Parts: sequence; C-alpha cells; structure tokens
Amino acid sequence: MAQILPSIFGADILRLRDEITFLEQEQTQILHVDLMDGTYVSNIAFGPNQIAAMKKASTMVFDVHMMLANPERHIDDVIKTGAEMISVHYESTPHVHYILQKIKKAGRKAGVVLNPGTPESVIEYLLDDIDYVLIMTINPGQPGQTFIEKSLEKIRNTKKMVAGRDIQIEVDGGVNIEIAKKVKEAGADLIVVGGALFNSTPKESYQALKAVVQ
Repeated sequence: MAQILPSIFGADILRLRDEITFLEQEQTQILHVDLMDGTYVSNIAFGPNQIAAMKKASTMVFDVHMMLANPERHIDDVIKTGAEMISVHYESTPHVHYILQKIKKAGRKAGVVLNPGTPESVIEYLLDDIDYVLIMTINPGQPGQTFIEKSLEKIRNTKKMVAGRDIQIEVDGGVNIEIAKKVKEAGADLIVVGGALFNSTPKESYQALKAVVQ
C-alpha cells in the first residue's frame, strides 16, 4: 500500500487554512511542503516562517522538500520549523552528506532528491544516511509539466537498490490518477499530488487517488 501526499503548493493560497482543515478531515497523515528560493528553481514558495506557522496549525507530519541553492545555509531554519521529514536535492550542494547528517542528528527523517537527469546510482554511498529517496518525475519548480515516463524505470531500479533497507521511495511531479497507479506498481511508497487533487472536486479526487494506491 502506498500513501498519497498532498502538495500544499497546489492548494488555493487564499484558502490555505481551509485547505489544511480539509486535508485533516480526510485523515491525511503527511503533507508535502515545497520550499523554493527563486534561484535553484524559478518559483518562490513557502519559507521557514510560513512552514512553521502552518505546522503549528496542523497535526499532520510535514515533509519539507528543499529546492534551494546552498541548502546548508538554511537547514537549521528548516529543522526549527518542526518538520518531521526533510529532503535535499543531491544536485544542489557538494555537502549533501553533511546536510543529511544534520537532519538525522535533529531526530528527523532525511531524504535525498534526484532530478530527472540524475542517475539513481549517485545514492549508493548515502544509503546508510537516508530514510527516503524522492524521485522527481518532472523538472523541479515548474508546475504543469508532463510526467516523464522514463521515471518508472528509475523507480524500479531504486527499489532494487534499497531492498532490505528501511528506505521509502517518494515520487513527485505530474501525478494524476493513472500515473499514481503506475508509480505505485513500480515501487513508490509515497506519492506527491498537487493539481490532480486540488481542483473543483477535491474530495472526490482525493478518494479516487487513495483508492488506486491501496
């Protein structure tokens, strides 16, 4: 069984409290929160102060996806938000191991993120330091892209790499109901969904998404 992780970046920013309440009423366990700096990716999204405010208003586990240049400068502030899961892009820093260790030392789950063009083999020497691998199935920071079908092969390969370890595979980008089923079958444990959930019929969409990953 896989889990659907709603991405709050896809919610209506003018109704953020209502959206969080809706997700809690739907018994959402984990909320995916993008942190974008406008440099590593072109968009700007929730900073540590906004994440901390949302965390105080919610009982959900927060999964913070750091899309930042020089993430080592910001990791302490992200840890202070109270987020239970924090992931960092392999490509964003030469100090990825250092950041993962800081996250683990703080008692949080640590994840490494791989862009579409990054091979899964780069995590070989990080397997002892991570709790999950986040595989980007679109290029990060730009919504509205199409799911990259080649990602299914990367998910399957990563599943083999982590076999026998307590490491989950998370997938983020371009996921709808059809894609959710495909990535689950390929081996994904955590499936991030934005636009396919936060639409004109969010309750029905959420139920349909959860049904296909059971």
